[in-house]
Amino acid sequence: MPRVEFCLFAATPDMLQLDFVVKVLTGTPEELGRTAVNWGYDGIEFMPDPEHTPDPELFSRMLEQTGAVMPVVNSGRIAAQGMALLHEDIAVREKSIAGFKRMLDFAGYFKARVGLGASRGKGIPGMSKGDMVKLAEEVFRELTEYAEKTGAIIMLEPAEAEYTSLFNTNEEVMAMVKIIGSPNFSIMLDTHQLYNVEPSIEHGIRAARGQARHIHLYEPSRLPPGVSTGKEALDWPNIADVLKKEGFEGSASVVIVPEGDPESIARKSVTYLRKLFNEGS
Repeated sequence: MPRVEFCLFAATPDMLQLDFVVKVLTGTPEELGRTAVNWGYDGIEFMPDPEHTPDPELFSRMLEQTGAVMPVVNSGRIAAQGMALLHEDIAVREKSIAGFKRMLDFAGYFKARVGLGASRGKGIPGMSKGDMVKLAEEVFRELTEYAEKTGAIIMLEPAEAEYTSLFNTNEEVMAMVKIIGSPNFSIMLDTHQLYNVEPSIEHGIRAARGQARHIHLYEPSRLPPGVSTGKEALDWPNIADVLKKEGFEGSASVVIVPEGDPESIARKSVTYLRKLFNEGS
């Protein structure tokens, strides 16, 4: 199994003003990169403001000074800022698509992947699931064609029904990946979804058919792996083993704990994860 790059969720300080499902590291690009590396990580999964994405050249220079990488851009701020790619208001939809394209421009500079999770929205009230899937295909095709020009790769992320009515399972995501039929449109994994939605975590990982190149790693409690004082809900050695057998390579991200000392817990988690994923690979 190739070495996995471990990252911290990260954003600029204004992210603290938004209601987001998990806590993320905040700071300037240089502060984010330096902190991530100092805490033992390879880099960051960055969450840009879709309406004001950073200058990629300046961002790259600042990040390079720290030795950190940014393999993934997270589009979650589209949802956190009240927008959705699949929205009943056409103006909101178009604004969201424009914001996602700006993220693709930003990510393309780094040849990075862009996660498409909560940014798709919860679904359109009154619209049948079949019609929503058709609309999703139209929007995803438009975004994929744009991604092909920038060099970025879109990763559709499955999520629980409490977050969205569309693409809840990896099988559903892979069906859309097949429909879009582009190397610039793929899947990503999330252990919270694997635990809560899939028949088993093993089934969910295998449903991605070896195409996933990024995964979010956390307990159902949203704690990072390897830091719980009691017994963890997830069997992390087994998860790492299944991913290895499926040929997983790429990157993985963890969140900042909502309470307590974030540095010590982040360090403990990445030390644990490196032993699981990278030792003996």
